[in-house]
Parts: sequence; C-alpha cells; structure tokens
Amino acid sequence: MPPLYERSAQLPLTLDDVIRLHDAEFTDAAVIKMMQERRCACDASVTSLIRLKQSGVSEGVIQGMSLHSLAPNRALDLTIQMDFEGLGGAGAVSTQARKGYLYLIIPDGDRDRVFFGNLQEGLGRATRTQMDNTDLLLPKSVRRASFVARVPLKVHGSKRALVFTSTRPDIYTVADIPAADRKAAQEFTFNYPASSLQSRCSLQVLNRQDAMLPGTWHLARSHFDCEWD
Repeated sequence: MPPLYERSAQLPLTLDDVIRLHDAEFTDAAVIKMMQERRCACDASVTSLIRLKQSGVSEGVIQGMSLHSLAPNRALDLTIQMDFEGLGGAGAVSTQARKGYLYLIIPDGDRDRVFFGNLQEGLGRATRTQMDNTDLLLPKSVRRASFVARVPLKVHGSKRALVFTSTRPDIYTVADIPAADRKAAQEFTFNYPASSLQSRCSLQVLNRQDAMLPGTWHLARSHFDCEWD
C-alpha cells in the first residue's frame, strides 16, 4: 500500500517557494514534509530538476518534488458564452449569420489548437434572453448560449489566444486565417502553468446585429480569462 500523508488545507507550494525555503536554510526534511502535506504545483520536468540541482538544492528535496508534485497540465476546461445583441425595439433578432463561424486558436508548440463554433447553431441554442435597458426608448434583447469543451494544451509557459469570426469553416491553423479576419481578430495572452489545482478558462463573446444587414453579426468584443488555483 502507498504511504498515507496528512494533507494541509493550504495552497500547494510552488517552485519559487521551494527555492525560497532552501535559500532560507530550512532543513531538507522540513521542506520535504511541507511538500508531502501541501503538494507542489511545480514543473517537475527533468530540465527543471537539473536546474534545481545546479542551484544547490539537495537531491532529497528534488526527489521529494518529483514525487509530490501535482500532475502536469495537459488540457484546459473551457466554457464559452456567446451573447447576441439585437437591434432593439420591435426589430426581430436574426437567426442567420453570414460570418457564421467563431474561432478560438491557441498555438501550442508545433500545433495550433483550434476551437470551432457555429454561430447559427449558437443562435438556435440561445434560449436565455435578457434585456439591455441602457436606452429606455430602444431596449435591446440579448440572447445567450453556453458551451463547454476540453482543449488539449501540452506546452507550458506564455501563450496567446486568437478570437475571431469568419465565413470559412475550414481554418485549421493560424496560417489559414484570411487577412481580413486576422486584422479583426482579438488577441489575449496568458501564462499556462506546468501544474495547478485547476485549469479552467472562460471565453465570453458579444456579437452585435448589423442595423443595415440583419443577417450579419459583428464581433463587438470578447474576454478570455483563466483560473489556476
């Protein structure tokens, strides 16, 4: 049977925490005990362990980190919220979309991770309707659809996410993005940790109906955010 450890309710240690404890001359036994109790949200790759060894951290602490680190992050749990803002007043909210495809692309090493959403299907699924009463004379209905997806993501570190809409259903990499769509794309940056308690990200997208072309929706704004602990 594997050994049982008393777990602390505190957040896991990080790689920087371990180095600071070492620099503060905590004993190896104390640092290893804390990793047993709290776990370690650390990069326990061979490259990282070698770097610790070169920094003077003992092999006992390095071995403890290798044993007690959280599993490496391999994917994001993504929630997508799509809002469709109508024209207001008595105008009907269009169920058609010329630029009918929403894309989220996250470069991941030599791969591009692509999330593909059909706006027309989103309009069909948008059963929740709320009212925007900013203009009392022209209240606007906002329809909302939500989706969940699991996005594989294996390369840790600084990442960027591209959000855009397109008429094309066949965009597989960043290189495939048409120039006009690339110009209108909204870009977000985030840091993808090697390991963490959770890896939840949310993408919120607001589409506004065109006043002159009711079947056309414009990507007005989007917001991308992640939580790790």
